[in-house]
Amino acid sequence: MGGRRANITLWIFAGVPTLFVLAVLLAPAVQGLVLSFARGGPSTANYAAVLGDKLFWRALAGNLIVPAGSLVVEFAAGLTLAMVLGGRRGHLSALADIAAILPFAIPEIVLLAIARYLFMPRGYLNGALALIGAGPMPWLIPGSPWAYATVIVVDAWHVTPVVMLILVAGLHTIPPELYEAARLDGAGAFAVFRHITLPMLTPAMLAALVLRGIDALRIFSTTLVLTGVEGVPVISTYAYHLWTDSQQPRLAMAASVILAAIIAATSLAGLAMLRRNAWLNTAP
Repeated sequence: MGGRRANITLWIFAGVPTLFVLAVLLAPAVQGLVLSFARGGPSTANYAAVLGDKLFWRALAGNLIVPAGSLVVEFAAGLTLAMVLGGRRGHLSALADIAAILPFAIPEIVLLAIARYLFMPRGYLNGALALIGAGPMPWLIPGSPWAYATVIVVDAWHVTPVVMLILVAGLHTIPPELYEAARLDGAGAFAVFRHITLPMLTPAMLAALVLRGIDALRIFSTTLVLTGVEGVPVISTYAYHLWTDSQQPRLAMAASVILAAIIAATSLAGLAMLRRNAWLNTAP
């Protein structure tokens, strides 16, 4: 009797959630995969059509350029904020923490609407430039380097607090005794950062890199709201364009499967890197 109750309990707490995940996630994924190969029967023609589209290759390039640029900005800003705010206490520090985290707390669509008003041709930034006698800047001109730079900055602005919090947590794991010993040895600030902070912070930095690197590849709304489908194309907006504007769901699913494969490969590489780093840190 007890074994039967245990089996029922196991089914309720393990089997039901598993079936739910399979129904909600796996079944649509399989259906989308099947749709991507459907062209009057099983065929790779949808993939051939996507790979033969010049806009797809622009989108693929954007899916590499924007996340890479965003990661650079996020890590530079996140590490600076973590170093400045990580060791401070008091009311001013609490206010600074709130100000640093605020961009992530704002709903994404609200933040993007604000950014749109800031960077549009007659937006607030160009208005401020006009007040000081400078000409307007082409922040959101489709396909321009300025448009890519603007998208990168806005994307990084939104998620830099995540990187900062991960690095702050990593800083708090560094034993204070190491800093005290370094000061007694007469080490300067740069030497302390290079030989103590940076090596000890490496696991947190790798975790933030993998987490944000995978997430950054899914970029969608930032480019769509700021520049439209062709302004700074990425694969997700390209697939959205095929599905809604061109009414070609099979091609859209083929593009989506390609993006999913890129994200899966990146995830596996990131996990392998984290495991290797953990093994090196635990090896005698």
